[in-house]
Amino acid sequence: MDTPALSSLPEPRLITFDFGDTLVTSEPEYLERVAMGLTELGHPRSVGEVKAAYFEADLIAAEELIPRAPFTADDFRRAFSTGFFRSLGLLEKAAELGPPLTKWLIELRPRRVLVPGGRELLARLSEAGYPLGIISNNDGNTREKCESVDIAKYFFFILDSTLEGVMKPDPRIFQKALRTAGVRPFETLHVGDLWGCDCLGARAAAIPAVWLGNDIVNPQPVPGTMRINSLLELLDAIKL
Repeated sequence: MDTPALSSLPEPRLITFDFGDTLVTSEPEYLERVAMGLTELGHPRSVGEVKAAYFEADLIAAEELIPRAPFTADDFRRAFSTGFFRSLGLLEKAAELGPPLTKWLIELRPRRVLVPGGRELLARLSEAGYPLGIISNNDGNTREKCESVDIAKYFFFILDSTLEGVMKPDPRIFQKALRTAGVRPFETLHVGDLWGCDCLGARAAAIPAVWLGNDIVNPQPVPGTMRINSLLELLDAIKL
């Protein structure tokens, strides 16, 4: 991506992270479980198909909703679900599949694990004195999930969309992070794996964004963003 190097920006006074699949994942991974659930419900799709649909739905929902922010959590869920099931060729089945798929995912209890490099990254950032936060579209239990993998101690705050009543990419949840830390947008970096929710959402709040990228979607370059391919690359990006 042809975007400004982070070294050209002021040193961040706050670094925020997405939670799921940015810092913490599971075995099996979430999108693998979604593919398993669809198969269980009689509509088999490959993991590759599910990943493509998920990342495309994130991008489509963000591009649709950010221009008319603020929006409700239901607005986001509806836009995301429509894009996701349409991409899978299951739009006409969305209302039928959504509730049992959600129930199946909740009942499957995977082992939670850190993304490679996650613990080292958080420890080094903390040791260097960077205040850290989490901004997550989650189910109200982000803090408990952080505690389960022993990383809650690294964070000054944890914002969970269910508890906050607002979901990324709505800029309001990023603005809450700025107010909580007492920093300005350009003094902050947000790191996440979703181009729509994380990068476009952060940029809508004027916050520079770091994308933990993939080769499934090919978004248009946006000033103030940068791609990394592994978490530890962030240390090089901020010259730590």
